[in-house]
Amino acid sequence: MTVPSLRTGAPPLRLPGEHFIAALAFLIVGAAGLWRIAPELSNGAYPAAQVVAVTHLFTLGWITTSIMGALYQFLPVALNQPIASERLAHATFGLHVAGVALMVTGIGVHHATTLGVGLVLLGTGIAIFIGNLGVTLRRAARRELTWWSLCLAATFLAIAFLVGLALAIGRFTGFLGAGHDLALRVHLHAGLFGWVMLVIVGVSHRLLPMFLLSHGGSERFARWAVLLIASGAALLTVFHHLAVLGRELPVVLLAAGLVAWVVQARVFFRHRHRPQLDAGLRLSAIAIALLALTPLVLGRFLFPGVSASARTLYGGLIVAGCALFVAAQYYKIVPFLIWNRHFGPLAGTRPLPRVADLYAAKEATVAIAMLAAGATAVLAGISTGAAGVVRIGTFLLMAGALVEARQLWGVSRRRP
Repeated sequence: MTVPSLRTGAPPLRLPGEHFIAALAFLIVGAAGLWRIAPELSNGAYPAAQVVAVTHLFTLGWITTSIMGALYQFLPVALNQPIASERLAHATFGLHVAGVALMVTGIGVHHATTLGVGLVLLGTGIAIFIGNLGVTLRRAARRELTWWSLCLAATFLAIAFLVGLALAIGRFTGFLGAGHDLALRVHLHAGLFGWVMLVIVGVSHRLLPMFLLSHGGSERFARWAVLLIASGAALLTVFHHLAVLGRELPVVLLAAGLVAWVVQARVFFRHRHRPQLDAGLRLSAIAIALLALTPLVLGRFLFPGVSASARTLYGGLIVAGCALFVAAQYYKIVPFLIWNRHFGPLAGTRPLPRVADLYAAKEATVAIAMLAAGATAVLAGISTGAAGVVRIGTFLLMAGALVEARQLWGVSRRRP
């Protein structure tokens, strides 16, 4: 079986590659950090400094760094438009990785200077990234669902950073006062729903049908997902101080948006022409199933008196679902890129391995099993208040991340 080559305009492998290497490092460190914060997670202490630090290793370190690297490769395929400036993309990478590392350290050890330097670097990197992406989107002639989802996602990324900046300053000055919880709610939802989920919806709208060989299914649920998630995040951002417009209605819209995306994913899986699912697609299905549980927990926020444990479980559920979905795409994207770069030019001249042959399927099955079991155990430990269960999950997560990282490194070294 041959694989279609990437379109003209794709950047050198170094650009997405450096992002993927750094992101995997953040994933492994974040998984190790979960061991340290297991007691806080099991007690529902989601505002604790070290919990915030480790959470950002996943959200900014693992998920966002991965999204940046994937978008540089994805834009020429989805929009027929390469990133406006590869030099700025490399600069963004350096600023972002250094900024995340320093910011997380500053929060974890409560050191204002380290945190401040990290925020300056991170903010500069995000500003350049959004500008670079914005110019690229403006140049694109194709303005379909993916284009709109990325435009909206970039806007919410800026909002999430600015509110996060206020929260970081508030940790040392207390200037937010009683508004701290409202700001935290805006930051969480602008970041996880407005930024991460909108990117996932827009990108998976193109990648899942391609990887599943899915044809003929309706795509209207993806459009509803983007509309509902963006509307819910926007209402919460603007009217966070109001009861109905800033609480109940956004909850309903965000939950409905997630349901719409899960239904869309189910449509893609049902219409697939690929009889067997490889490791990446199986892990994608598991991640989607986890995210499908989020509306059930989110619905509890329609009622007063939500416990700290429920809030921690809610945050953990969506972070875990998004993190696993990103991990799943690595098993699809990295082998695809390596095959196209080193094997694609030889297609038709001699027998070549398939994309899936670039890594050991049994080892990948072990990796995704450990990742899925680890995430499930961490969430179970949070819901039951059992720190020991959280730590079991942490061990499995870290082992799964290490196995996946080792496999992907091996894939990157494959040559004809």
